Amino acid sequence: MGWYSLLPTHLSDIEGWISSIFLLLGVVTMGPWALLLVYDIVFYVYRSCAYHIPIIGGKAQGKRRPRAPSLTERPSGQKRDAPKVPMHSTTTAIGKDDHAPEKRPLGQS
Repeated sequence: MGWYSLLPTHLSDIEGWISSIFLLLGVVTMGPWALLLVYDIVFYVYRSCAYHIPIIGGKAQGKRRPRAPSLTERPSGQKRDAPKVPMHSTTTAIGKDDHAPEKRPLGQS
């Protein structure tokens, strides 16, 4: 394999197979995410360009400019309600006097 191999020279073929397997696993793991990212970028560029095409584009037809989806607003334009998450009593006491240093009158130790 390489000059700095940890295995003896007669195991260089096995080391080559091991490195090939890990490269394949890396491609299988990261490949779909990379394809989704490339698809998202190409789709965004297409939508932005198609909006500005004269006569048939969205701008010529009076449509709104394409935007990314929002987590705080619905497609109709209404605001989404925040989820109701219960607060436990142990988390609401933080910042109260329970954790503050004890105040003593002057002259006493």
